[in-house]
Amino acid sequence: MEQLFVSPHGRLRQRWGEAFAKARAAARVSDAVALAPDEPRTLWLDGSGLGRAECLAWVREAVATGSRVVLMSAVPGEEEAFDALNQGAVGYCHVEAAPRQLREIALVVEHGGLWMPPELVQRLMGLSLRVVPTPAPAHPQLDALTARELMVAGQVARGASNQEIAASLDISERTVKAHLSSIFEKLAVRDRVQLALAMNNIPTYTSVN
Repeated sequence: MEQLFVSPHGRLRQRWGEAFAKARAAARVSDAVALAPDEPRTLWLDGSGLGRAECLAWVREAVATGSRVVLMSAVPGEEEAFDALNQGAVGYCHVEAAPRQLREIALVVEHGGLWMPPELVQRLMGLSLRVVPTPAPAHPQLDALTARELMVAGQVARGASNQEIAASLDISERTVKAHLSSIFEKLAVRDRVQLALAMNNIPTYTSVN
């Protein structure tokens, strides 16, 4: 998967290069696509310094190229995140996200998932729980989970990050990721957002078309 960064200055930030050894940058979406016209690609849009309308127009343009699109913001916020996802982005993060986190995001979106900062997932859950009635009938599909997997899934439903889950359950982040992979497969969900919604008895849909 090609990792292509689109920034008004057209330069690759150091942390982007640290995250992906073969990452490349361009000043425009069309120029970025031209770098890998026939390859699967993720377009990372540097929206810092741009207005919301301009950012969303950029997202629409990038999505129209058939790329997976991640919007990076200097000041991540709930409203901008949901607007970007509604326009077809599959990821939203801070423009100064650490290389390790960028690689995690890339892995999630490459496998058809959706990525948002944990705190925004938590806010999404709060909003969903206020808007959608959520009685607590039995969830037969949860029977397939082990006790530890149920604990991890429950933490995700509350918006906890992998690091927070690891600390809470006294396990490694690697183990958390292994549990999540198993949970996703057993519950037929693609990412932690769908898992959180499913755990709260809110209907989920495919993250990407």
